Order: sequence, then C-alpha cells, then structure tokens
Amino acid sequence: MFSIIKSGMATAKHELGVVSNNVANASSNGFKKSVTSFADIASATHRASLPSTAAGLGAFVEGTRAVHSQSAIVSTDKKTDLALSGDGYFMVRNPNRVGVNEGSIEFTRNGSFAVDADGFLTTPDGANVLGYPLVDNGFAAVVDNPNAVAPIQIPFARDGAKMSSLDINADGQISAIYGNAEPVPISTIALGTFSNPGGLRQVGNSRYMVSGQEGALLLGAPSFEGFGSLQVGGLEASNVDITDELTAMIKAQQQFNGAARLLQSSSEMIEKLTR
Repeated sequence: MFSIIKSGMATAKHELGVVSNNVANASSNGFKKSVTSFADIASATHRASLPSTAAGLGAFVEGTRAVHSQSAIVSTDKKTDLALSGDGYFMVRNPNRVGVNEGSIEFTRNGSFAVDADGFLTTPDGANVLGYPLVDNGFAAVVDNPNAVAPIQIPFARDGAKMSSLDINADGQISAIYGNAEPVPISTIALGTFSNPGGLRQVGNSRYMVSGQEGALLLGAPSFEGFGSLQVGGLEASNVDITDELTAMIKAQQQFNGAARLLQSSSEMIEKLTR
C-alpha cells in the first residue's frame, strides 16, 4: 500500500514540476512546453490471471517530452529579430559552454538575435548564430555536413566605407551595404530539422541538443522544401496555454493532496492496529 501511495505522490510531484516550468516560461520567446506521460507498474500476478482481477502496483513517469508545435509570431521593429513559420530550427554554437557539450551545435526557435561588438550575429547569452559561408564571393549552396556551417560575422567596414545598411531576406540570405556601394553577400542562415524533434534534449534558454532519439539531421535554409519560411522583424512566442497549464496544475495538486491524505489515513490505521 505504501509503495502505491508513494508512486502516486511521486508522479504528481513530477508533473507539478513540469507544469511549473511551462508556466514560468510562458513569456519566453521560442519556448516549447513539455508534457509528461505515465504508465502503470504491472503487478506480479500469475500469467493466467484475468486482466480484470490483476491489481497494479502504482504508476511511474514514462517520459517527459517537449511539444514542438507552431506558436504565434509577434512583430517587432528589430531587423535582426527572426521567426520561423513551419519546420526548422536556428543553429547556434555557444563558445562559453564547457565540458562534454563544448563546441556542440544547439537548436532553437528563439530568433532574438543581435550583432555584437565583433560583428558576430549572436543570441542574448552570446552564442554564435551559424550560417553557410560564401563560395566565390556568392551565397553558398546548402551542404549535408553540419561541420560546414560557421558563425555569421558581419564586417562593420569594407574598403574604407562603413556599413550603412544590413539586409536579411526571407530566404535567409544576409547582405550588407557599405556607403553607396552594391549589397555585399555575407552569409545564409542555416536551419536544421529532424524526423523526430520530440527526441531532442532540452539544455535551457529555449535551446535543444541531439540525444540520439531525434532522427537524422537535415540541413537547409528558410523557404527550402521541407523548411519553414522566415519572417524578418518578428519573434515566435511560446506555445504555452496558461489556462491548460493551470488546469493541469490543479489536477496534479489534487492528486498529490489525495495521496497524502491516504498515506496519513493508512499510517493512523496501522498505528491503531499495533497498539
């Protein structure tokens, strides 16, 4: 009995943690909510037992996964704010990450980017946005090797002229104008997509890394076949529905409180029987 009640409290506590994280990130750009699935702990009854008479031994957390559904896009006035409508993830590399994941590519739907003091297109925490380098001073074709992508760096000056304008097209091509000259190609924003994005591992800041369960990585660019379109001057909001999350939180709280009351009642009964 105690193990069954304990499993109920443990699963409720886990769901409360997941729901609380969803609520806390409801206003985070590009955040994808997580959901938890549960399963029964099968009983150790004989194989010949009828299913209707077989009693379970509680429940356990079968898994927690992110729901990578499209959410609303909010327009902004910032030229380096980018949003995807459809499949695909921006690819970034955090130079400040150390340890086993050092140098690894991370994937995100949060397109809140800016150009830093060295001209790199970066995320708010300093990760470099990755793109395809130029080939023969022209935009590169998409490649299948993720090692071919590189941080996007935008020079502030060229041939003695300062950059007067920065343009990001709907196809992800970035170009800059220096003085009154013609636009100069810089890079093409790289996108990645997976056959099973639910298998990606969350690493914080609305970013994900490969876990071995996400399927094959397919590289592309905005508006390519199988990839979403790019909206310049917009940000994708989170896909968290506060009403749904608060409802789930109330249900989990009731489950936890109910199991706690059962545990208290069971303890009182045992105490009376052993007096």
